[in-house]
Amino acid sequence: MTLRPARPRIFAVLSLVASLIALPAVGDPAATTGWWHPSDLIDYGIIGGSLGIFTAVHLSTPLETAGIGPRFDPQHPAAILNPALSGTLGRKYLLEDKEETVPALWVELAVPVIGGWLALQEGLPGNRDARHLHDTLVGFGEAMSLTLMTTEVLKFSFGRLRPDFQDRVRRYYCNRPDHADVDCTGFTEGPLSTDPVQNEKIWADGRRSFPSGHASTSFALATYAALVTGGHYVWGRDATNTTRTWGIPIQVALFGIASFVAWSRVNDGRHNVSDVLTGAALGTALSSLSYWRRFDTAGRSRNADFLANGLSLTGGPGAAGVGLMLKF
Repeated sequence: MTLRPARPRIFAVLSLVASLIALPAVGDPAATTGWWHPSDLIDYGIIGGSLGIFTAVHLSTPLETAGIGPRFDPQHPAAILNPALSGTLGRKYLLEDKEETVPALWVELAVPVIGGWLALQEGLPGNRDARHLHDTLVGFGEAMSLTLMTTEVLKFSFGRLRPDFQDRVRRYYCNRPDHADVDCTGFTEGPLSTDPVQNEKIWADGRRSFPSGHASTSFALATYAALVTGGHYVWGRDATNTTRTWGIPIQVALFGIASFVAWSRVNDGRHNVSDVLTGAALGTALSSLSYWRRFDTAGRSRNADFLANGLSLTGGPGAAGVGLMLKF
C-alpha cells in the first residue's frame, strides 16, 4: 500500500478530534477520577514519534539489496525481465486507485470511520467513562501508528519486488527517451502515471512488497475494533447473552472484511501470500498489544484503576515472617 506524504495529516486530525471528544463533559461523574494524567504523555510521544518515523521512511527509496527474492540492478534493468522470473514478477500492473479491487484510499478512509465508531460505542449509555474513552482512542492511535511505522520500516529494509515488477520495468523504461538495455519492441502500454512525480513514486513503490500495508492496516483496524467490542459486549463485565448475539457477528464481520482486503492484494498481483500473512500477523499483534496493555479481561481500563488506587508499598507480618506487598 502506498500512502502519499500528505495523508499522515489524517492521523493528526484524528488525534485532535480524539482529544476534543475525550474531554470530560460537565457534570460527568466519571470525570472525577481524571480523564488525563501526565504519564499519558508517553503514549502521545509513541504515537507522534511513530508517525514521524513512518513519514520519514516513506519518503525514502527502499534499499536496492532485496532481502527477499530477486534483486533489481538499476545499472542493468533488463536482467530482471528474465523469463525465468516471470512466475514471480510477471503479473500485470494495475492502475493504482482505479483498477485495484480495494484502493489504498478506501483503507485510509476506514481509519477515521473505525475511530468514529469506537468513539460512538464509548458514548452509548452504560459506556460513558471519560478515562475509558481516552484510553480507547489513544490505544487506537497507538495501534495504527505503530503498525504504519513497523510496516514501512520493513518495506524499506527488505525492498522486496512486487509480483508485477516486470511490467513496472517496461512501463517505466519504455516510456522514456533512454530505455537503457530494456527491449521495448512491440510494447505499447503507457507509463505508470502521466504525472512525472507520481510516476517516480509508483516506480519506487514497486520495491515495497514485504509486508503488505493493506493487510497490516486492515487487520490492525479489525483487531482493535473487535477487542473494544468484545470488552463491552462479548466477554466484558457488562456483556450479556443479548449483547453477544450481535457483538460476535460484528467481530466476525470485521475479520472477514480484513481477510477480503488481504486476499485482494494477492489476487490483484500486488503482493505474495507471505506478504499479506506477515502484514496480517503484524497488524493483529500490535493492535492486541495496544489494547491489552490498557484494558483487562473485564473490559476495564487499567489506567483508571491505577489513577484511582495509585501505587503503594506496604509491609507487615506474614505467615512465615515479614512480607512486602506492592499494590497497583
